[in-house]
Amino acid sequence: MEHYELPLVFFTSLSQTSVGMALFLAWRRIYNRDIPQRRSWFITGVVLGVSLIGATFHLADPFHGYNAFINLRHSWLSREILAASLFAVTIALALLTDGKVVTVIAAAVMGIILIAVQGLTYAAPAMIAINNGLPMILYLLTAWVMGAAMLPLLDKSPALSPLRQGLVLLILAMVIAPVIWRSGGTIARMTAEQWSTSPFFWSGLICFALTLVLSCQRQKVSVSIATVIIALSGIILSRLTFFGDTVSSIINIGQPY
Repeated sequence: MEHYELPLVFFTSLSQTSVGMALFLAWRRIYNRDIPQRRSWFITGVVLGVSLIGATFHLADPFHGYNAFINLRHSWLSREILAASLFAVTIALALLTDGKVVTVIAAAVMGIILIAVQGLTYAAPAMIAINNGLPMILYLLTAWVMGAAMLPLLDKSPALSPLRQGLVLLILAMVIAPVIWRSGGTIARMTAEQWSTSPFFWSGLICFALTLVLSCQRQKVSVSIATVIIALSGIILSRLTFFGDTVSSIINIGQPY
């Protein structure tokens, strides 16, 4: 499982979940300034914190992780770590102020910036199939789906329509991408084949379909919890496909295609 980059799978999945939570909490705060949000922002911070802990396992020497800030001028990875750190600061401010409008908007904006930076970080030139806007699209849809799924557990306000819309768009993006790659070059076609035959890919789509079905059920607490678990499972499975089954151009160095 090493080539599936498990630390990155959990870091990106959970950090984008926390971004989605921040976005939907900010949306709720703008329309209702009376509801308490300190507990919700605490949970958002915990989710981000777990993702950051997971990210440290990707480092060769976690105790010297601060060195990642050295190359901010040239490295998107360094910028990603900075963006995640600043996002954590804005979440802390939203928590301390119990969701004051200016702090929740700051958290939402910083979350979007984090996803944009992550989209650029993982659009690796060697990964020809995803060296484009696809990572950013998938990451934004992850935040959309997970934020909508988590909202009923945060302040008991369902967001079923946004959840369904996000799920449909995410399924379409996952299905259409390999179809487009089949008309591309050798590496793109190899990636399409890898994704199409990956059990993680199909399992992720099944999880998204099940989440879509659950969103049509009466929203009890148990249903909301199941929705979050299955949706997050789908995100993690699809992220395993993204990191583990996307073919790099270095695979054929030293041998003909």
